[in-house]
Amino acid sequence: MSKSKFYEKTLSSKRIYEGRIVSLRDDTVELPGGRKSHREIVEHPGAVAIAALTSDNKLVLIRQFRKPAEEELLEIPAGLVHKGESPQAAAARELEEEAGFKAGKITPLFAAYSSPGYSSEVIRYFLATDLVKTGQKNEEDEFIGVELVPVSDAFRLVEDGKIKDNKTIIGVMIAEKVVGRNSLTR
Repeated sequence: MSKSKFYEKTLSSKRIYEGRIVSLRDDTVELPGGRKSHREIVEHPGAVAIAALTSDNKLVLIRQFRKPAEEELLEIPAGLVHKGESPQAAAARELEEEAGFKAGKITPLFAAYSSPGYSSEVIRYFLATDLVKTGQKNEEDEFIGVELVPVSDAFRLVEDGKIKDNKTIIGVMIAEKVVGRNSLTR
């Protein structure tokens, strides 16, 4: 396979920070025109995000304080894929831990980079349906509220600035598409 005309060749890589969840490295690259430059890259193990729909077309959202944003955010359930765990198993686990629902069906949808300008993070999106309430199983450092929002109201929360998280905005769009498609087939 040939390299694109925009390819940046890595000349060297220097580890700056090794964290519990993310690491940071500084790559020296050769640009297509031959000049050298630097790229700071956040290495991330990957995550899952779950658009979970109840039988009465409500989207399962969680509310939690996010330190980097310095505010409480309304989000779809999401989390890291643990070493040796499949993304689908991670989606099932995160949905139950954070929101207290077990899904009868978890459908993989697609994978997307969250911010490819500086991070390697890929989020794998899932649709969860046939939900059964089981109760949250939060980790000791998690304080999470659960809200069920009618899909018909969810995009209004985006427009009103009440949902600010990109993965959740994508989750809202997934839910709207699924609910719209289901209402057309009735």
